[in-house]
Amino acid sequence: VNALDGYNRTALHYAAEKDEGCVELLLEYGAQPNALDGNKDTPLHWAAFKDNPECVRALLESGACPNVRDYNNDTPLSWAAMKGNLESVRVLLEYGAQVHVTNLKGQTPISRLVALLARGLGTEQEEECLELLCRAAGRFEIRRADGTLPRELSKDPQLLARLTSLVAQPPSLRALARCAVRNSLGVQYLPSAVKQLPLP
Repeated sequence: VNALDGYNRTALHYAAEKDEGCVELLLEYGAQPNALDGNKDTPLHWAAFKDNPECVRALLESGACPNVRDYNNDTPLSWAAMKGNLESVRVLLEYGAQVHVTNLKGQTPISRLVALLARGLGTEQEEECLELLCRAAGRFEIRRADGTLPRELSKDPQLLARLTSLVAQPPSLRALARCAVRNSLGVQYLPSAVKQLPLP
């Protein structure tokens, strides 16, 4: 069940892109939820990228790591965010996916989504995904560490204005508490762990 093909992918990598029932069957028979392919991508990366929230949930419930990193240091949340996959992002956040992670290029899940929006490819779903990620992050920066703006933001004044207003608004005490609780609990199913302070 964990045999590798020429790309070092298992059957679970392929199933995670399309079929929850197949994912559950493979997991039941011993498929490894954190198996790495040739690019260090896990089945969870692929389920998140293809926006298959049922597969994302099944993998996480079977022990898949929500913060595993691929060869570029991207997490499944980053993969979901770069396509604006709202439901997959929501499930990953429920299981403790970290929002403040950067890849080798210094990109966060939020900046990956902003790049999509800056290309004019955003819909209402991607806008909602951005709001969800911003709430989960509590505080975030739109400027790089050297103080410069990403090129795509320089070309889109409307998006820049929107993000600037989001960054300028100080997060509420509740939002900061949510972030602190999320970080302190680590990887687990957060809605059942924190009933009094629903996490975005």
